[in-house]
Amino acid sequence: MAIQNAILKHALIHFLFILAILAENAFTQNCMDTSCPGLKQCCSRWGSCGTGEDYCGFFCFSGPCNIKGKYYGYDYNVEAEPGGKIESIITPALFDSIMSKVESNCSAKGFYNYKAFITAFKSFGAYKGKVAKREIAAIFAHFSYGSKGFCYKEEISPEKYCSKSKKYPCEPGKYYYGRGLLQSITWNEYYGAAGKHLGLPLLKDPDLVARSTEVAFKFAMWFWNRNVRPALYLGFGEITKRVDGRECSNWRRDGPNSKVKQYIEFCKMLGVTPDQGLDCF
Repeated sequence: MAIQNAILKHALIHFLFILAILAENAFTQNCMDTSCPGLKQCCSRWGSCGTGEDYCGFFCFSGPCNIKGKYYGYDYNVEAEPGGKIESIITPALFDSIMSKVESNCSAKGFYNYKAFITAFKSFGAYKGKVAKREIAAIFAHFSYGSKGFCYKEEISPEKYCSKSKKYPCEPGKYYYGRGLLQSITWNEYYGAAGKHLGLPLLKDPDLVARSTEVAFKFAMWFWNRNVRPALYLGFGEITKRVDGRECSNWRRDGPNSKVKQYIEFCKMLGVTPDQGLDCF
C-alpha cells in the first residue's frame, strides 16, 4: 500500500510539473498581452519570455530591455538626434502651413490650432526641453493619419465602445469611440485612465476631446507617452503597432496615404532623415 501511494504521489508530482511547463509556455507565448512573470524577464517581439540577449536585446518588446548604447548595423531609433525645442521645430508658420491643406468642407477645419498644440505638448515633461525631430515627424504622421489629414475630430461612423469595468464604468448615455487626433483610442478604460492622468472628466464627458483643441492634443499625447514613446528605439514601423494594434496584415508602406509616406514627408519638412525601421513585421 505504501509503495502504491508513493507511485501515485510521484505520478501526481510529474503530472503537475508537466502542467506547469505547459502553462509557462502558453503564458510566455502571449507576453505582449500579458507581460512576463518576474522582474528580470524580457518579452521578445516574438511573444516569448527570457533573460538572454535574444529577449532583452534589440528586439525586446517590454521588461528590462538592454538596448541603450548598442549598435546593430541599422539606424532604427526614432528618438535619435538632431533635435531642439518644440517651438523651434514646429513654428507657427510651419503649423499653419500644415493646417492650410485641410479642406474647407472638413469638420475639423480651424479646430487644431498652434497655441493648443504647444500648451498640450509642453504639459508633458519629455517635451519641455530638447526633443528629436524624428519623433515629432512620427507624431504628426500618426496625428494626420488618425484624423484623416486633420480633417476630423471624431469618428465618421462611431460605435458605442462601452465595456463593463469596475474601475472606469461607462457614464449612462455616453460612448467612448475615437475622437481627436488618434481615433484608434477607444473604450471607457482608456478615457477613464487618460482623464485620471490629465485631471479631466473624460469618463463623464468624453465629448470634451472633440470640443476642446487643447484636450484633443493632450488626450493623444497621453496615449503616445504611455504606449508609444517607450518603444521609439524599435523604429517607425514597429511603433505603429502600438497606435493601431499589433497586426500588420493591412500594412502598406507604399500606399498613397500610408503612415510611412506621411512620416517621410514630415521628416523632409523638418530637415531630418527618417529612420531605417520603416517596415512592420
